[in-house]
Amino acid sequence: MDRSLGARLARYPVMATLYGAEQMGAFLASDAEVAIVANIELRKLRLVVSTITKADKLAIVNIDSCDGISQDKGAVDYLVDIGASSLLSTRMATIQRANKAGLLTMLKVFVTDRSTWPRSVKAIEQSDPNLVQIMPAPMLAHISEAEKQSMPPIVASGFICNQEHVALALRSGACAVSSSDAELWSRAS
Repeated sequence: MDRSLGARLARYPVMATLYGAEQMGAFLASDAEVAIVANIELRKLRLVVSTITKADKLAIVNIDSCDGISQDKGAVDYLVDIGASSLLSTRMATIQRANKAGLLTMLKVFVTDRSTWPRSVKAIEQSDPNLVQIMPAPMLAHISEAEKQSMPPIVASGFICNQEHVALALRSGACAVSSSDAELWSRAS
């Protein structure tokens, strides 16, 4: 089985967003092969990453939401030490450090209106992430095709509430969506 991110998302394009370790069981039992891990206590982070990896799934650590490492310049090194292969952050410097460390990176950008979009584009260009998480997902409809083509693969997030929203985001140019709704982590029956 191909374990690359692209193959994982081709098999099922929904990333589970786990807000705490309590959702691990639901994620491990789901069709989703990729999880954004958020709000995990530092002392539990190694076990969470290890458990996901042993289940042949991928953990993307939301470094900004993990107390104890979110503001630490050594946080990227710590993630490498515990076996994490990828991270998500809103901070350009963190993405750049993670790129140098060989991690898969996802830059999260919040687009509140068209006036904030140029700053987001500049941040994407400067940090050079592997993926871009755009929030909220409905913003995708307002990004030109040329802009979408000039940036890394897009993960849509925020206001993804059902399978129709998933399909709309994918049609609008996202390679995947992320959601904390466990009902979306598996294919509809």
